[in-house]
Amino acid sequence: MAVLGGNSIDHGVAYAGQVADLQLRNAVSKLNKTGASIAYGKGVVTDDEESAKLPVPTSTAAEFNGVVKYELNRARQDGESGAPDGYDMTVVTEGVIWVKVLDTVAKDAPVYLRVGATDAGDFSGIVGTGDTLGVLLPNTKFLTGGDAGDLVKISLGLGG
Repeated sequence: MAVLGGNSIDHGVAYAGQVADLQLRNAVSKLNKTGASIAYGKGVVTDDEESAKLPVPTSTAAEFNGVVKYELNRARQDGESGAPDGYDMTVVTEGVIWVKVLDTVAKDAPVYLRVGATDAGDFSGIVGTGDTLGVLLPNTKFLTGGDAGDLVKISLGLGG
């Protein structure tokens, strides 16, 4: 495996899937058996007892497992990013984490997980329809506001 370059003195304020602060949090290990990497910061749903996957249009809020955590200590092949297929990933179920939003959101607004075909696993402040359908996530809210494409903090309250 190659050593990945791109080291920089100037880093972004945050990265999708980065834990935002030192509040109490919980995370679980899940396997990625989807055939492709899952990007950090994506919301995932139950695949089977030991694994998780990106949501599909029939996914429900009850199947939501949490957000894939950004990991710096992951060995990977050149050009690979996110949680690699065939390996475990850390999924944050409780706490504060950075995610990408698909539309303008306000602080304290409810969070919708995109389950439609467009941008599945990302987060929104609206329910949407068809390819942009989202499901309301209970015990979850935006802690910061932002515009489409921005990284914002969400508070998850799923527990263990």
